[in-house]
Amino acid sequence: MKKNILAVIFVLILSVETSAAGEIQEAAGGWKIIESRFTTIHVDKDLDCGVLGGRLDVSFAMYDPVEKNLFYERGLTESEILANKIDIIARKAMRVLDMKPEDFHVNIRIYGNEEKLWKTYDKLFDDGKRFKAFYVHKYATVYIPYENLGESILAHEIGHAVIDSYFGVLPPEKIRELLACYVDVHLKD
Repeated sequence: MKKNILAVIFVLILSVETSAAGEIQEAAGGWKIIESRFTTIHVDKDLDCGVLGGRLDVSFAMYDPVEKNLFYERGLTESEILANKIDIIARKAMRVLDMKPEDFHVNIRIYGNEEKLWKTYDKLFDDGKRFKAFYVHKYATVYIPYENLGESILAHEIGHAVIDSYFGVLPPEKIRELLACYVDVHLKD
């Protein structure tokens, strides 16, 4: 009896541990959801993961001993490639800041266009401001439209998430912005 229970527990643990990173799931509203090591990526239903992945140049990591394996991995789906590229950017942001928050995880919402992003921003803040992308600490979420998706802006916003996750008490806004800019500037070092 104990052996059967242990076998069932082992199978359950194994199935949780081996769920594929980069596998697409459907969510309410037609969002495609992709899980990665550090992120949950919500992709607008009208966007193609292959096109999104093509917008992120992570060649800076090609010679990194940890990251280079991702460049030579074959047979990955477009969503897995997108997830890997975003994880490379997240790891680089943590390395540049020399901050490795415990259990770091951030949501990323990629909108089909800026208009959809601004509608979300107005629902959250209603102050009429417009940004290329933004991060909201309360929801641990980066919001970015397809038009502005690139490794530099994404690294900046993920930098905000790393900074906010690292400190128990948030530093002043200007300090957080300065540190996020530092990530952007040193992304390709």
